Amino acid sequence: MHAPLVIASVLASWTLASGIARADKPTLVALAPARDARKAVAIGPAGQVYQPDGKGAWVRTQAGGVAEELVSASTIGTTVIAGAKGAPPFKLKGGAWTALNLGLKVKATIGNGSRPLAIVGTSVFALDKRQPVKLPNVPTTVTSVMAAGASARGVVIATDQGLLRLAGKIFKPLAKAPKTVRMLIDDRWALVDRGALDLKTMKPFVWPAGVQIVEATTIGNDFVGVSMHGKTIELITIKAGKVARETVPIDNAKPVVGVVVDKQARVAIALRDGRIALREKGTWTVSEVREELAAPKPGPEPAESP
Repeated sequence: MHAPLVIASVLASWTLASGIARADKPTLVALAPARDARKAVAIGPAGQVYQPDGKGAWVRTQAGGVAEELVSASTIGTTVIAGAKGAPPFKLKGGAWTALNLGLKVKATIGNGSRPLAIVGTSVFALDKRQPVKLPNVPTTVTSVMAAGASARGVVIATDQGLLRLAGKIFKPLAKAPKTVRMLIDDRWALVDRGALDLKTMKPFVWPAGVQIVEATTIGNDFVGVSMHGKTIELITIKAGKVARETVPIDNAKPVVGVVVDKQARVAIALRDGRIALREKGTWTVSEVREELAAPKPGPEPAESP
């Protein structure tokens, strides 16, 4: 396997080769998880990185990015893994982005869950090591961009033949599972029509009227989702077999792009317009990401992914 392609730092005012222009107002596409939700990393579409400042705000202090459109983010340790539209995934380490080499000019789909996966055709790669690790091939077609979920417990893939779970060196049908789901959240939870499904117990949970999940994650055995209905945003949890809902106090709500929750019940929710709502000790605060970039210096154009 070839060494990853290093993505050069670029000026804050660039226009990307892929046609993604940096807007004057920050835009977010994902929120990379952290053990402490206050330390989640907000990601812009061109690889802009907004780090928590320790005072309840997220700030971009370093120029640079990628020449592809990022659409999702996960985390392994302190390394951010980002999924790109029609391109290989990227990782952020030490302030620099690198493209993960999964083959020549591949288009990869990134799975959900605490163990990030990349799907290339029927090939499955785990991204939780220094280099991608090839897992057994899926025996049939993966059905959608929301079709993989994994954690330290296991791997589940949605295919045109139904849900498959990795068992040793092969993928086997997941017993009693429905043939299709809307989205795999990890290897235990899936979104289905009008609800969620616990893939361990195969127990369905029907959403109350008005709940429409747009982003979801898990913490331990619990499901955590964000519902957006009109301009109302709610936090939806399934804990100990019970569904609970909580209104998130955000005015003029915009599309939600990420949610992070930690074991201390802190929650961070990122909106596309650059706002992040943080719940700590039961109280919500809303901040807006900002940029504090140093004066630009001449440098090379962004490198293309392989």
